[in-house]
Amino acid sequence: MLQKIINKLNDLRPRQLLILACAAAFLMFVTLIVAMNFITKQEVVVMPEPVKEEKPIIETTSVVTAKVNIPPRTRIQENMLEMKEVPNILVPEGAITSFDDVKNVQIKVSIFSGDILTIQKVFNDTANEGFIGSIPSDCRAVSISVSEITGVAGFAKPGDRVDLLLAEKTNYSATTNILLQNVPLLSVNQDTAGSNIVDSSGVVTSSAISNPTIATFALPPQDVLKLISASKLGEIYMMLRPSNPTANYVPDMEYTIDSISKPRPETPAIPSNPVPNMPLPQIPAVPVAPPVPKIDIILGDEIVQSSQDVAPAKSAGANSALPAIPSGGSVSAPQPDVPLSNVPVMNQIRKNL
Repeated sequence: MLQKIINKLNDLRPRQLLILACAAAFLMFVTLIVAMNFITKQEVVVMPEPVKEEKPIIETTSVVTAKVNIPPRTRIQENMLEMKEVPNILVPEGAITSFDDVKNVQIKVSIFSGDILTIQKVFNDTANEGFIGSIPSDCRAVSISVSEITGVAGFAKPGDRVDLLLAEKTNYSATTNILLQNVPLLSVNQDTAGSNIVDSSGVVTSSAISNPTIATFALPPQDVLKLISASKLGEIYMMLRPSNPTANYVPDMEYTIDSISKPRPETPAIPSNPVPNMPLPQIPAVPVAPPVPKIDIILGDEIVQSSQDVAPAKSAGANSALPAIPSGGSVSAPQPDVPLSNVPVMNQIRKNL
């Protein structure tokens, strides 16, 4: 049978063989497609039905949050806040749940937009409210007089920190030095809040305090004495410190300026050819002769003073003779060299006469 088919194919022409090959290929292609469709229909994929998961019930709490950034020492207004539902697991301790609890209350620290307001961030402790609550435990409050010039044009507000300068003035000079540094400012005039201004859109702005006249600081007792004493010597100026200074303290500094009308000290003129200092000539001492005693002689009721001097004795054994007395040819005996003021001696001379 197979041999007959082979012989039959050998008798066919090439054109007939080509047609036969195409027909065979077409039949094989059709058979393959039918077989694939049959196999696909036999495979049935069973998809499991999705299980409906029950959503967990999340309990939430309505809390007060900040709508805008709120700086410290700001009085809270309702347009600065909003209510939000927050899951209970995210609610911090002491969260505020009502506008009325924080309305017109001054906050302690900065609050950013989206933060939840808590009791710790606002002045809700009545024991610490007011001016006394702002004084540190180791300090005292002291006030001095200021002006718009010495008070930084009113830009220094309660809660800021300042440096204090002492300016002293004399007749012909002025001196300024740093008195105290990093001093907390408690109040200006009677404003202890220094509240920021919030406009209708919730934007927080700040403004200067108009006409500052009194500034109150928190200082240790020893610095209080220093400030009061310095205020009696000159004028106190405030220097407002930045929010983030490079250093909390700087070295003590002092500056003095002299007036142009200050009298200048007179300096002696220096000669062009100065004469060298020559030693003074030594003058020899002149010997002084010893004093020569004189003798007064009394004659009767008259006192006669001799004009002749008695020379000092040359030796201890030589006796000098007294001059002759011109009366009756008698010569008085030599008298010892004694003071004539002696009364007995004067009487003896009268007897001899």
